[in-house]
Amino acid sequence: MAAFWAQLKKYMRRYPLLVLVTLVAALAVGFTTALANYNMITVRASVLNVRQGPGLSYNVMAQVSAGQHYTILDQRNDWYQIRLDNNRIGWVASWLVDNTEVSQATNRVGLVTVNEANIRQSADTSAPVVGTAKSGQKVTILYQANGWSQVLVNNSAGWMRNDTLKMTDEVASTVQTNGGGATQVSQTAIKTVTTQQTAYLRSGPSDSSSVVTSLAANTTLTYRETTGQWYQVETKNGQKGYVASWLVSLSANDTAAKTVPTKLSEATIMLDPGHGGSDSGAIANDGTGFEKKYTLETAKIVANSLRAAGAKVILTRTTDTFVDLAPRAAMSNKDGVDAYISIHFDSAPTANQASGFTTYYYNSGKDLRLAKSLSSALGSTLPLTNKGVAYGNFEVLRDNAEPSVLLELGYINNDTDYKEIRSTDYQQQAANAITQGLLKYFQ
Repeated sequence: MAAFWAQLKKYMRRYPLLVLVTLVAALAVGFTTALANYNMITVRASVLNVRQGPGLSYNVMAQVSAGQHYTILDQRNDWYQIRLDNNRIGWVASWLVDNTEVSQATNRVGLVTVNEANIRQSADTSAPVVGTAKSGQKVTILYQANGWSQVLVNNSAGWMRNDTLKMTDEVASTVQTNGGGATQVSQTAIKTVTTQQTAYLRSGPSDSSSVVTSLAANTTLTYRETTGQWYQVETKNGQKGYVASWLVSLSANDTAAKTVPTKLSEATIMLDPGHGGSDSGAIANDGTGFEKKYTLETAKIVANSLRAAGAKVILTRTTDTFVDLAPRAAMSNKDGVDAYISIHFDSAPTANQASGFTTYYYNSGKDLRLAKSLSSALGSTLPLTNKGVAYGNFEVLRDNAEPSVLLELGYINNDTDYKEIRSTDYQQQAANAITQGLLKYFQ
């Protein structure tokens, strides 16, 4: 070691700058590695809301202050799940973690002061308009920064300029109720836990403990005790072990905790952009407009709208690639989504022969209510004719075990329809309508 320091001093005298740069680089690498090994967040905001679910539409269950540190248990969309104490787990918005200020107006009521105010997808005048608010309308203000207010209107979050709002002294009584998950269950009251997704029953309270068995989603287990972030439980056939607390719902009685979503922000939606790759789908009259292009464009805009409302969204394809029909339905069945929406554009045997959009379903028992809700919302929003709800014997619906619909959002070989189809405004209108339709469906 003495020889090492003697050699270092020699190099420092001859090459001081080189040695200094090398030491700084080594420290930087070590610091980066240390950060990578700890999945932590530090609260920098003066006040940060902790919500009961991964979306702005969930109730605020607590608030945390600047300087507090929390371990990230899970991440869903743009939300982090954190543990507050021994038996409370909540969600914080990842985009708020590094903000330096949260307005004291959070969750107060604002009054629209202009004739019609745009509600945008993000705090930017160039961001897509997701809705409007009329003069005198009340909105719940969730957050304020840089001249913008994040607001909740009709259970959907968006952004409005501060100069279109007047702050009131009224405090929003609630942001949203979210069914059975609204009440925190004390540790002494827990009787059963129910898996929210596929999970492992482990021999000890750690991810490194051996797996006793695999548990399917919606498996009900008898609660025994809490150890850190893990629950000791027992299966119906007597197997004992530990399950991660962030993978289950709690119940204060012997009835399984409710896991069926009652709000869009609790739901998982699968969007299926029709065709793709070698399958171009229908073709516009000009011979250059392919259905596969516009289904993908529209699906991505719909996905953004749904994620802004707090939903988890899965796409069957995100690029111009071919996906066969059977795997699309299989993906829905495997992931156990709460709604499956296949997006298409129609084509008639003769150019300009037909116009309008149609909502198709296959199984009236599981699909019809979803189809009616979406058709109604689309009908009140899109400029084309609503041809209503119809039975469709499509493989992606026929082989789908989950609530599913297929939307034909216009005729691509009708020049009038095609002008709308390729318009970003029309695609955004469809996205807004689908979001509103799903908000009502999950109520």
